[in-house]
Amino acid sequence: MPRPRQTIATRAIVSLALLTALLTVVFAAPAAAAAPTEQLTPVVGNPIASPEPVLASNGRNELAYELQLINRTPSVVTIHKLEAIADGRVAEKLSGKALEAVMAPYGQAAHSIKLKPGQGAYVLMDVSLPRKAKVPAELTHRISLSMDPKQAAVATNYEIAPTKVTRRQAVVLAPPLRGPGWVVANGCCSEFTAHRGTVLPVNGAPHVAERFAIDFVQIDPLGRLFEGPLDQLSSYPYFGDEVHSATAGTVVGVVDNIPNTPAGAFPPAITADRAGGNHVVVSFGGGHYVFYAHLQPGTVRVKMGQKVKVGQTLGLLGNSGNSNAPHLHLHVMDSPHPLASNGMPYRFTNFTVEGKLTNLDGLEVGETAKITRQELGVRHDELPLNNQVIAFPEG
Repeated sequence: MPRPRQTIATRAIVSLALLTALLTVVFAAPAAAAAPTEQLTPVVGNPIASPEPVLASNGRNELAYELQLINRTPSVVTIHKLEAIADGRVAEKLSGKALEAVMAPYGQAAHSIKLKPGQGAYVLMDVSLPRKAKVPAELTHRISLSMDPKQAAVATNYEIAPTKVTRRQAVVLAPPLRGPGWVVANGCCSEFTAHRGTVLPVNGAPHVAERFAIDFVQIDPLGRLFEGPLDQLSSYPYFGDEVHSATAGTVVGVVDNIPNTPAGAFPPAITADRAGGNHVVVSFGGGHYVFYAHLQPGTVRVKMGQKVKVGQTLGLLGNSGNSNAPHLHLHVMDSPHPLASNGMPYRFTNFTVEGKLTNLDGLEVGETAKITRQELGVRHDELPLNNQVIAFPEG
């Protein structure tokens, strides 16, 4: 039997009924997740490397890392606040003078919270967590800024730079030196030091090999760094101390022919490959390498490919390379290249905190050490912090 022919009016009523039914289904169904809001953002950012926690001698887990920021606009941008967010909570907040102290724009010597048009900068971050707190799997960041001149239709408060957190345990090293009075100079974590604040452009990429590096210098029982002329290496009693391997492993880097630098001043010019002076690099597994730098020329006692044991003497503490006073520079990295690598956290098996030095600059020109009695006591499997004075076991 032939069906009745639909008129245009009938088809319109049917279409309206279908539309009404469709809308009923849509509004009755659970709401779908909202798509991310797209917005123009004047400053972009990224972490240079994923942060890794390390248990420090303050009893806290420190996540030390760096953010790179780039101003993509023709305006001058002022960063007012930068926050690290972990599990929905603010884990670190930087603003004002505290932000300026750890923010270094590229192409200028002075720290600043201002970015010129097209200028980049890096900011040192240090998320400090209680020992028993859960280490987050991810961090993101919230930035607040202003622009001069103002730009229409751009965000001034927004999130940037999500990064995964590498939650493995930091490696543990044996003491590389012996005895009391060792100053943790240029150490980790929150202060802008010669190590912590050094982001180097090496082989076309930014590297922070020295993120957790330490310069070890030793004060005598009277609190002096040296006795005698400042520019004489023999004035420093610890000059020539034995440097011991902090791990078992294989020697993958050796230099032993660079002269000592006279004390009291840095060399006028030095190439990147000679900055560490005479040194030894030991591979100890898991993609970890430990770097011992500024040794005396002619004193290195190991060769390329040699297997070494914990405590074995590698060479004698010196002042070669980019150095203005005898010291042992030590850091752990993820490649055998001292500069083209990422600095990795580490801990020492055993040391005693004797206090905290408050006049490192004065010590270097002849002042007696001023030490405050902070966080004293024996530490195991922890990282000593910047300017702490520590004692390593004698044996």
